[in-house]
Amino acid sequence: MEPKTKPNETEVVPPASAEGDEGARERLAALGAESSAERAAKTAVPWLVSLSLHAGLILLGFLITWTVVMLTGDEDPTLVVADFDDLTYDPVVVTDAAESPADDAITPDLDVPPVETDQPDDVDLVDLESLDLLGDLDVAPAERDFAPEPQEDAARFMGVSTSNAREIVYVIDASGPMIAYLQIVLRELTRSLDQLSDEQRFGIVFFQRDEAIAVPPPRRLATATEAEKRRALNWIDDNIIPRGRSNPISALETALQLNPDVVFVLSVNITGAGVYEVDQADLLQRLEELNPVHRRTGQRRTQINCIQFLDPDPLDTLRVIADIHGGSRGYRFVSRAELGLASP
Repeated sequence: MEPKTKPNETEVVPPASAEGDEGARERLAALGAESSAERAAKTAVPWLVSLSLHAGLILLGFLITWTVVMLTGDEDPTLVVADFDDLTYDPVVVTDAAESPADDAITPDLDVPPVETDQPDDVDLVDLESLDLLGDLDVAPAERDFAPEPQEDAARFMGVSTSNAREIVYVIDASGPMIAYLQIVLRELTRSLDQLSDEQRFGIVFFQRDEAIAVPPPRRLATATEAEKRRALNWIDDNIIPRGRSNPISALETALQLNPDVVFVLSVNITGAGVYEVDQADLLQRLEELNPVHRRTGQRRTQINCIQFLDPDPLDTLRVIADIHGGSRGYRFVSRAELGLASP
């Protein structure tokens, strides 16, 4: 008679022998059953394939992004031909010198339009009579040579005298000393704007004290249609009153943030005086940060041309800025005598 298991006691079953396990596995394999190793492999392989595909897609996306950034970020600056007196847009196409006849390379046939010598009294874009700041001041003919001439190297290389600048910003001194001369500045600004076509865009920024006063629209350039030009000039007539000392840093920052092809700076004393006086070295350093040299071409993103009014600047700050950012022909001094004004 077999002994009975006592209550609360677990019957111990002897483990199967190794030979039995091996025999069972062989019988299962003969019947086509999967082994534990095969089941583990089938579970792991899809995960490995999925991880490999995702890693490949991430790497491909990184390579595409890196390539686009490198190509766009390394774009060469465009050689700008910008003349304040003639900003008519005419894109420049650079051709291979080998395709041009030798005679044309030596003596190019320049079709330069004649320059009108008579300054009109009535300007269509703005009613200058409402700007009764100078009374009946007789502006001298020298006023028409207000801006720097086109760069000789650009004209000689491109064979044109018009402008390939699509985006232009005017940075204008609106400090107190300009109150008697704003009409002259606006007359020249009107004449320059009149040269722009609707293929170009423009912006106007005034500076006084340490403030930048941008003509609307804010933070973007306006298309140079007749309506936009008229709107900008009318806004200036209604809102700009020269006052205080000059500090151009904020205005230059605002202008260069728009990434224009050319900036025209018009000022009496750009470094100012007194509490708003700007150190020339600080101004030049800030401009270097805002408009650095392209590492491969040696050119700057924006050309800065400067016009000094009335009296020479002992520091020659505008000339220095133009030499660095605009070239040797990027500076123009307009004296009181040239404007037909008496000495102070």
